[in-house]
Amino acid sequence: MTSKCSWRAALLIVACAILAAAPIATAQIPTGQAPPHKAHPPATPESIAQGKQIFDGTCAVCHGVDGSGANGPNIQGAARTMGPEGLYNRIWGGVIGSGMPNFSYLGEDKIWDVVDYVGTLGQETGGAVIGDPQKGEEVYTSSGCSSCHSVDGTGGDRGPDLSNIGSERSASFMRDEILNPGANKPDGEPGLSSRSAYDGYRMYRVTLADGKTVTGTRVNESSFSLQLRDAHGNIISVDKLKAKSIDVLGDESFMPSYKGKLSDAQVDDLVSYLATLEVKQ
Repeated sequence: MTSKCSWRAALLIVACAILAAAPIATAQIPTGQAPPHKAHPPATPESIAQGKQIFDGTCAVCHGVDGSGANGPNIQGAARTMGPEGLYNRIWGGVIGSGMPNFSYLGEDKIWDVVDYVGTLGQETGGAVIGDPQKGEEVYTSSGCSSCHSVDGTGGDRGPDLSNIGSERSASFMRDEILNPGANKPDGEPGLSSRSAYDGYRMYRVTLADGKTVTGTRVNESSFSLQLRDAHGNIISVDKLKAKSIDVLGDESFMPSYKGKLSDAQVDDLVSYLATLEVKQ
């Protein structure tokens, strides 16, 4: 009897020790959401080159030397869908339950370098910010961008709020969006609530019973009705039960293309300005 009691007591002591140590061990394991860190510095040719060195030594074995995939997935489009902040979190914390380990040991600066390099994968123009942000702000104003977009509460609401666009989108994505709007709409990244806001700017075409069509971005939707905002900002309510068809226009946008309207230097300046728009951490 005494032996059995001693055995149970020993198990109880071991169990308590494990439970006591568990919070400490858990705190040391990255969870996928990085702790507060400095904001994303604008990508430069130097940071991209440094990021490539780190990528070649730690990431290429799984994702391929050009990011097109090997043992791991193709990540050439990751910068577009996740943005710099999303990539930072993924690199820092890894993916629990997959073969993607965490690289928190690299530290902030090296992780940002890898983020900058990943932003160039599959992009002819690369991810470096090479323009003048002050001139870019002038281009933003003179091009009427604020009539649709807002920054820090100032501007229009027909397009996405750009107050944090520098953290949400890569330089290459912003450059492409200026020249070819609508072609690369983000679909949303799990765990990043900022992505969901862009779904509201997906365009729809509704064909009514009389053959007329209504085109706009979705404002609200229920089982029976769909509210769209047209190009002039008017809200149009459609009875879904009476509509002949409702089509999603995946590659269209009310935003005009600035290809041929802005010089290459002006586009670079505008991208440089947008890259500075981010929440400071």
